Amino acid sequence: MSDPSATGPSARRPMPRPVIVLATGFFLLCLLVQLWRLESLSATYDQALFLQELWSTVQGRPFESSLSSVLSGPVKVGGELPRIDYLHLGQHVNALTLTVAPLLVLFGSWALPLAQVSVLTAAGLVLWRIASRRLPESLAIRITAAYYLSGAVIGPALENFHDLIWLPLLGFLVVESLLEGRGGRLIISALLLLLVREDSGLVLFSLGLWGLVRRPGVRWMSAGLMLMAFVWVLLVTGWIQPSVDSSLSDRFLQEKFGHLVEDVSGGTFALVLGMLSQPLAVMQAIVSPPGSTLGFLLALSLPLLFIPLLSIDSALLVAVPLFIALVSQGRSALSVTLRYVLALVPGLYVGAVLWWQTHPAIWSRRWIRRCWTGALTLGLVLTLVANPHRSLSALVPDSFSPWVYVPPGQMLERRAAALDAVAMIPKQASVAADTPLLPLLAQRDAAMRFPKHIRYLDRDGEPTNVDWVVAFPGYYSPLAPVFELEYNKRRSIRRQLNKLVDSGHYQLLHCRAGTVVLKRGAEVHRSAQPSALLARNCPWID
Repeated sequence: MSDPSATGPSARRPMPRPVIVLATGFFLLCLLVQLWRLESLSATYDQALFLQELWSTVQGRPFESSLSSVLSGPVKVGGELPRIDYLHLGQHVNALTLTVAPLLVLFGSWALPLAQVSVLTAAGLVLWRIASRRLPESLAIRITAAYYLSGAVIGPALENFHDLIWLPLLGFLVVESLLEGRGGRLIISALLLLLVREDSGLVLFSLGLWGLVRRPGVRWMSAGLMLMAFVWVLLVTGWIQPSVDSSLSDRFLQEKFGHLVEDVSGGTFALVLGMLSQPLAVMQAIVSPPGSTLGFLLALSLPLLFIPLLSIDSALLVAVPLFIALVSQGRSALSVTLRYVLALVPGLYVGAVLWWQTHPAIWSRRWIRRCWTGALTLGLVLTLVANPHRSLSALVPDSFSPWVYVPPGQMLERRAAALDAVAMIPKQASVAADTPLLPLLAQRDAAMRFPKHIRYLDRDGEPTNVDWVVAFPGYYSPLAPVFELEYNKRRSIRRQLNKLVDSGHYQLLHCRAGTVVLKRGAEVHRSAQPSALLARNCPWID
């Protein structure tokens, strides 16, 4: 059954110039920042992980990634060695992301930011289509602007490549299909949404819940979505992922929900039962800490003039993913600019559209329009000043007090030094690399994260050391005096480099402009003080 409000002359409006400008500007600026991140070494671990996974897919080995193995439960929790034939399925069933692999052949590492920005841009155009069929043109444009200027969209567009980029686009398509009663499109969109990741079923479940409660004409289809989502989550988390490894229970569920459920070894089903058995603890987790929770909700709804906080449709559309965000623990749970908030974007924005559809007269009030313009401006300024993922460090200081700023010229000098070091590594040699260098070295079978890992299991299951080590301790020097994380990273790298040279199994081949390259070989002749060689050639290393 079609939505009657979506019919008539206004149902097929041509795209107005402001929407074209917004979409084009978002695409070009975000793509430019993403390419700068790659060139200035600001892209880091996840960028390399997905690049390696897609490269392996092109080679005929889908989901394979040694960098993903480094983050797996058996390695991080069990202390095992990383494997070069590890399948990322143990952590995330991101089948849809593999469709980006053919672009890798055409564009190389630039394929990832191109896909990331393109998909998020396309989602805004679908939102415009939904809004324009139900609202006055000026109001539909304002909601589209709120999408493109929101920190919840800009942040995920500027960070490392990730597999959640599909959620806004497919979420909008699912809701649009429910609104217009298009069963064929609904099935295709829902199936694709499930292929994003195992937890995208939670998003689909919420969309179905909204349809069941709020759209009488599509209740059977909505109930089908909920059942499909429920079965998918149980199937993937209860069978597919545990068949690969124990990362889901040993690491991911424990990290996010260990404060609520003591034993998560039973997987998702056991987690749900555990939460149901202690509702008071769950309620406390939802509102704690109160300030962060309130700030998270206000920041998410600020670009929409807080309308989602008033909308029953928004509440239903985001019910399950918002519940997961609020009860989870860790620094990423309530961050407005991290990729996880994309699960909330379809519900927030479509809910706002539906609220305005039932309150059209309010839009005619000038003070409302002025307040909304102020909210959009404030939200955008706060997002840019926060420098999400340090993507804007060429323009925004990493710290204002004390002042820490690496100018673009110095970033390009770092890049040149890194390229000189990386050029020494043979194309398919095994390598352990410092995090900023990994995106430059990820297109190979064996890539490890230095300084934590220099040993791995080969395809025969035999432990072996990497042939090359390349590190960039000088990369952290401008930040180390202020940021503890960078200070500790530089110190760990220095210690491990000295240890490897002292062992006599690695030779120092290169040390320039803050970069170091070691090569494994036959036992190297030891001097009386092995570390003296490194200290003499790299005086900044100690």
